[in-house]
Amino acid sequence: MTQSKSHEWAKGVSALAVVLAVLIWLSVMLERTGEITLTVPVYLGQLPPGMILASPAPADIEVTVSGPRILLLLLPLHGVACDLDVSALGPGEVKVAPREGNFHLDRELKVVRVLPATVPLVLARAEKK
Repeated sequence: MTQSKSHEWAKGVSALAVVLAVLIWLSVMLERTGEITLTVPVYLGQLPPGMILASPAPADIEVTVSGPRILLLLLPLHGVACDLDVSALGPGEVKVAPREGNFHLDRELKVVRVLPATVPLVLARAEKK
């Protein structure tokens, strides 16, 4: 092997070593736990039969999610929303607390905080004509 070819080969090996080191560093850093705060829309499930929503539904709530950073980076791309089931509620003023299952997140992600903690709703009986 000539001197110039071995020098080129050494540069290639060095470049490959740097690329591998960066990939290993990224994989370790992205697996660490982190937190992200998102503003997500609130969607109400089907209202109970004969009921109407007498108050404006909240448009958004703020949710803080904890988990591996790689999953947190992808979270805003997936479009997180809070789906509240109101099908079993009765008339009057009720407060619904969003739970972790309402956000349909990956199993490795955990909901840390929800602001506001409860969503106030006022349901009334629909008037029959």
